[in-house]
Amino acid sequence: MQVSASNAVRYTPPRPAGEAPAPAPIVDLTQLAVAQTNAKATASAGAALAQTTGELTGTLVNISA
Repeated sequence: MQVSASNAVRYTPPRPAGEAPAPAPIVDLTQLAVAQTNAKATASAGAALAQTTGELTGTLVNISA
């Protein structure tokens, strides 16, 4: 079978009847762990900055909650 260049993008060959669906993509857990660590570090830094700012301005901020 020949497919012209203009139709090549739209052409998808049919799958055989017994073929299993493609497996789910692999998830990189290292990237997920790094993203979570970065989010926690950002939140901690923000809380520490707010605590310091509050102490310097006389407003107490509770970061233990």
